[in-house]
Amino acid sequence: MFTYLYEAKHSTSIFMERSGKNESQNSVIFALIYGATYLPAAWLLKHQMIGKPFSIIVAIIPIITFAVFVLKLIKAFSVMDEVRQRVQLEAVVIGFSLTAMLIMLLFLLELCGVSNPGWFGYGHLVGYCWLFYFVGWFVSKKKYDV
Repeated sequence: MFTYLYEAKHSTSIFMERSGKNESQNSVIFALIYGATYLPAAWLLKHQMIGKPFSIIVAIIPIITFAVFVLKLIKAFSVMDEVRQRVQLEAVVIGFSLTAMLIMLLFLLELCGVSNPGWFGYGHLVGYCWLFYFVGWFVSKKKYDV
């Protein structure tokens, strides 16, 4: 009986590992799809190469792909072990905190009359958010030695 329980537990953990890898791969694939829709959409809208009605559709497409990516990422989190979940949570907290500090700094610099929308416009904030997340991920990964 104990052998059966061990084998059942072992086969379940193997299934969870495979499921976790699949979910992780899916979230990476949808992150790439999001990037593949966001960058061309931003370029097309910046250069105003399309009409107003079509530009609204082009602006909405990356939002949809980002929403699907977030859903896949949440699903991938659910099959992670506790340490990996903690690493991801800390990465998000660090990234969010750095993003909030950047937005506050930019607001205060704008009040001073010192701002550069070429480097810190709305479109650039998306890139900084991702950069800050990866900084948090790297710091947290080092902390937990994963």
